Amino acid sequence: MGGRGSGQVACLHKEEEQCRVPVSRTRLYSDYLYFASSNKSADDFHEKVTEALQLFENCMLDYSLRACVYNNTLNNAMPVRLQVGLYAVYLLDWLTVFKKEQFLILRLEDHASNVKYTMQKVFQFLNLGPLSAKQEALMTKSPASNARRPEDRNLGPMWPITQKILQDFYGPFNTKLAQVLADEAFAWKTT
Repeated sequence: MGGRGSGQVACLHKEEEQCRVPVSRTRLYSDYLYFASSNKSADDFHEKVTEALQLFENCMLDYSLRACVYNNTLNNAMPVRLQVGLYAVYLLDWLTVFKKEQFLILRLEDHASNVKYTMQKVFQFLNLGPLSAKQEALMTKSPASNARRPEDRNLGPMWPITQKILQDFYGPFNTKLAQVLADEAFAWKTT
């Protein structure tokens, strides 16, 4: 379930470097497949998600959301990088320092489906002028660098119950992200 529809967001800040932050449940599975070194399976992923959610929920009993999201000890203890997908928390912090107009935030699936269009948006946002035909050709012909490894392709998708658990967890954060960005596409309700 990696690649298209993975719910990853790319953002550009005019004065800062590019950042990419995973948002949805499917992206977390791709993240797991990329970083886990052995015993990868939908069963193992489910167990790790359950453990990470329990650790996060325990933190929330004693601390604020922000304190748990930014808690390096907690983040290092979680067997999957659950906190990375809490993009609304990070974006709201960035918006206390920078104006919303200084950001261009794109969904990975939109970029994957129309590289030319999204790269034109990036160049326009950064005031770099129009893309040349040669630049367009180079960008649209480059293969995806985040595709599953051959040895991971036969693992199949995550379990439906894991997907539901993650959808329930990330749903409110994605809804908040969509509200902040005034774009329902960032709620990922159909992925």
